[in-house]
Amino acid sequence: MHSHDIAVVLESLRGRLAQEGVPFAVIGALALRYYGYVRHTEDIDILTTAEGLDRIHATLVGQGLALRGPGLRKSLRETAHQVNIDVVTAGERAGSSESPVEYPPPDSAAFVDVAGLRLPTLEALVEFKIASGVWGHRARDLADVQRLIRINGLTEAFADRIASALREKFLDLLRESRLERDLE
Repeated sequence: MHSHDIAVVLESLRGRLAQEGVPFAVIGALALRYYGYVRHTEDIDILTTAEGLDRIHATLVGQGLALRGPGLRKSLRETAHQVNIDVVTAGERAGSSESPVEYPPPDSAAFVDVAGLRLPTLEALVEFKIASGVWGHRARDLADVQRLIRINGLTEAFADRIASALREKFLDLLRESRLERDLE
């Protein structure tokens, strides 16, 4: 699979979801690109509402989208290019049920419009990534935050713009990022 396939599928998905009136936002590795960090990914992560997920199943599954396995309502595959699409719904906790971070609806102020897509604000993306890294035990997400820190020149002041439960971890990642930079 190539990044071209991801781009083609994302554009097609954007159009089809808009046509069906499904609210959604792009999260995950593809959202990182808007903030200057291009990381290889082999899937598309989207956020929608519970109703949006139902609409996807009613109108798009079997019409170019398929379940990746029995009962996997949130794990889809675009059939023409074989690109996986992971769906998260608003109200879910980022990382695990113990996480203090809840995904907001895609039409909330936690997202911005960019070139026809809804993407998380930098603050929301950092919150999602820290929560997934800590409570979901995903080291890659914590590494993504460190890259965002370096690329965007984030400082201690940024910690005041994210959820208080995540500030200490953000500051730890900021310190680690600075140490790594100093060692280079």
